[in-house]
Amino acid sequence: MSDTSDLPLWRRIIGFARFVGRRLLADRCLETAGSLTYTTLLAVVPLFTIALTVISAFPMFNEISSKFRGFIITNLVPDAAGKVVGVYMRQFAENADRLTTFGMIGLVATALLLMLTIEKTFNTIWRVQRQRKLLSRTLTYWATLTLAPLLIGLSLSLTNWLSNQAGSIAGGLDVEFIKLGPWFLVFGSLSLLYLVLPNCFVPRNHAFTAALIASILLELMKLLFAQYIKQFGTYKLVYGAFASFPIFLLWLYLCWVIVLAGAVMSATLSYWHNDGWRWDDHHGTRFEQAMRILSELAYAHQYSYILHINELRKRVGLGVDATQQLLEQMAGQNWVESNRDGEWFLAGSAHNIRLHQVFELIVSPLSSDGKSSLSLPLDKAKAALDITLADYLSASQAANNAESIADSGNSPI
Repeated sequence: MSDTSDLPLWRRIIGFARFVGRRLLADRCLETAGSLTYTTLLAVVPLFTIALTVISAFPMFNEISSKFRGFIITNLVPDAAGKVVGVYMRQFAENADRLTTFGMIGLVATALLLMLTIEKTFNTIWRVQRQRKLLSRTLTYWATLTLAPLLIGLSLSLTNWLSNQAGSIAGGLDVEFIKLGPWFLVFGSLSLLYLVLPNCFVPRNHAFTAALIASILLELMKLLFAQYIKQFGTYKLVYGAFASFPIFLLWLYLCWVIVLAGAVMSATLSYWHNDGWRWDDHHGTRFEQAMRILSELAYAHQYSYILHINELRKRVGLGVDATQQLLEQMAGQNWVESNRDGEWFLAGSAHNIRLHQVFELIVSPLSSDGKSSLSLPLDKAKAALDITLADYLSASQAANNAESIADSGNSPI
């Protein structure tokens, strides 16, 4: 696939947006957002309690515990539900000191359940087959639950300090810039989420771009949601005193839809390169994709270098997730291997890999019942593919050389 696209930019953007939308629906992100909404509703008490416990464990944060609750209500809870959630958060903080060891274990287990659900969802979006080991998963979850409150506390402390120093700094500080602190915190949290949580390689620029878009959409949704609540107050006539709870549920659902949409964006941005999103419609089959991967690895093996998955997927014009999935399938046959840095190489000789083996692994077995009318066509197909990868590469190189000679002979002198 060439490095330049034959499509104008506006058509690439529209086509890529449709591709992302299809992935969003294919991964059932809208349904998963509903599941995560109710899981979050169960885990919100443990999360707040753990966060307040971590905050209170540091004397430097004693003065901002009330600001911490205010930050949560202002930035993560809609105004219509803020009063109810604020009352519950105050009760959580008062009861946190009286928790027993088993009670804290139960809270942590509930919070970890939410993290497990999120990780499974992200691995599905990134097409990851292998799960993390239990120790690695536990450390990742614990680091997330511990560091997130500390980051919020540091952000609040820094914002408070900047506000106090604004008058003494030459030229002063723009108050509006200081108010962007929570937005930057959301952007940083989403960036880490998209980078760390999937059990696969994620390009940093893709995670940052997706986090930027998701952060802007969350802020825009916050403004639009507030206007909707102000303009359409009929929910109070239906739900009465319980109106805050459906509002909070709807708010959580919309937040999760945007977060998961950002995850899909991060997972699919690698398809923008060389129009990888057009593979299904214009660029052949998974068998051709596998052959391109093996060809690149064979050339790298021939010239004694190895390829990182990010470089490999650019050369074959595929997304990171599709490249990773094909590599793992072929690694199961001991055709390819990888090191800890995510670099891949051919495990043996190209003479030991036959094309019909690749086809049967990736597409379908070339065999059927002896009485079937398909037996003869399948036998012919298998015979046609009964060549080694080395022979295929030699034939391809010879064909390319012949084509180059023909082109040079036809060119004007």
